[in-house]
Amino acid sequence: MTEVMTEQWRLDDNGYIIWQKVADCPGVGKTELYQRSLDYFISNYSDVNSVIQERDIPNGTIIGKGVFKKVQVHNSVLKNCVVDTWYLLRTEVKDNRVKITLSLTQYDESVRGSEPPDVHYLYPVSKQYPFNLTGYQKDLYEMAFKNSQSKAVETIANVEKALRAGSKQDKRDNW
Repeated sequence: MTEVMTEQWRLDDNGYIIWQKVADCPGVGKTELYQRSLDYFISNYSDVNSVIQERDIPNGTIIGKGVFKKVQVHNSVLKNCVVDTWYLLRTEVKDNRVKITLSLTQYDESVRGSEPPDVHYLYPVSKQYPFNLTGYQKDLYEMAFKNSQSKAVETIANVEKALRAGSKQDKRDNW
């Protein structure tokens, strides 16, 4: 497997925080990798919060939208806050190779005071702390980002494991 990914992120043109990994899957053709990718999405994106948004068979691309639930919870006497993180997961396959990209898009903060209902606020991830040093609720969003980062790295590893099942390692990198 080519180790291209670290736990480093970057900001894309849409303002999304992305992690990307390219992995070798020697001896596995594009059709088989696409089917493995589709199988992963079907088994993991089948509830109201996660959906397959795009399937492009000729180009070998699948995009799914999901949510990391309760990445940070803050309970106090006056109010309770729960932060979820919305993300996009994209796989691009070709013969013997797969590129996995996970993009954190928005935080969904659910605030409950002394009376229901909850109030929901959507914030772009890149507009909160640590990207915006003057962002709203520094401690809450700093931990939300750290926990989202951990879940993003784990998700990419799970996708890679599902796609590489039964393939041999190769160290070439010519994506």
